[in-house]
Amino acid sequence: MYHKGKPMSRRPLGAADADSRAILELSRRQIIAGSVAVAIVKDLPAQTDPAVDVCRAWLAREAEHEALIRRWQKLENYLIHERSWLELSEQECAAIPEVAELDAIDERLDALHEKRQELLTSLPKVYSTTPQGLALKLAVAAIIVMPDENEEAHNLLTSALHDLQTLAL
Repeated sequence: MYHKGKPMSRRPLGAADADSRAILELSRRQIIAGSVAVAIVKDLPAQTDPAVDVCRAWLAREAEHEALIRRWQKLENYLIHERSWLELSEQECAAIPEVAELDAIDERLDALHEKRQELLTSLPKVYSTTPQGLALKLAVAAIIVMPDENEEAHNLLTSALHDLQTLAL
């Protein structure tokens, strides 16, 4: 949080800061990019595969992360527009319940980031033994490789997911 230009938290102001608006846009794009991948793998039959558990854990944390980012933005917009948050003193800000919720979201986002990174680091060492496990690994990669950053690689991943779905049916 920021108060009169002074950082009060590690999260940027989304409504007042162009960089955080870009972060939110990337998050939305990430959801859109990953939704294709996740939609493809949901129809594949479930079998025992260690990659499935790791990928599902990562995807669950990714979904929670995105939901928390959206909640952060709503709270922040409310605070700025309805509570004149940027005009309040630090003591006045501290008394607002929504500010405490932002702090809690901030802590949870940090924990989620650490866990997602841990899962992502372990994923290359976990072998896929089923088409579903392979598809989920590709889905995670499709979410991480953003179309804006590397469109060709992202398209290759989503194409491979479609091919895998065709082959698995």
